[in-house]
Amino acid sequence: MRKTVLAALFGLALGACSGSVSVVTVDGVTFGLDDVPVETADSTMPIEVFREALQWVIRDQVYMSAAGDEFGIAFSEAELLEQASSALDALPDGLKSDPRANLDYFLIHARVGLGSVGLVGRLWSELETRLPDGVSPNQWAVERLTAANVEVDRRYGEWRVSPDPGVYEP
Repeated sequence: MRKTVLAALFGLALGACSGSVSVVTVDGVTFGLDDVPVETADSTMPIEVFREALQWVIRDQVYMSAAGDEFGIAFSEAELLEQASSALDALPDGLKSDPRANLDYFLIHARVGLGSVGLVGRLWSELETRLPDGVSPNQWAVERLTAANVEVDRRYGEWRVSPDPGVYEP
């Protein structure tokens, strides 16, 4: 019952807000509702779906900013477009109505994904060749997420670094 009420309240909050409302600030960069890669014709969606997409926005910002600062790694959208589009097109029909089944979400996964939508991000292979001996890409990623300054609007969740860095129910 609690999840149903939360999902209904979340739908009201989404419907009442515009894209200019700050959802999360990551190391000084602010993202609004329009920056979270979810699309739905419905007026509501489960809060868990939104939070999962929000976590990928945070990961993308943290990882790509750190990779650029530390190693000069950057990818243009054009470099990733074919990979992201192909993975999106290959989705089974039953998953095409998922709010995360959109190009922006798949572009994030083409950069920093871990295989959950059939894409392993290009960042990981780039890091393998640049990280110091004894530092795995996963260790590097967790250290960057843990050190990031992340502020989530409480309507959408709460950033915690334990047990794992992520957005949790407040």
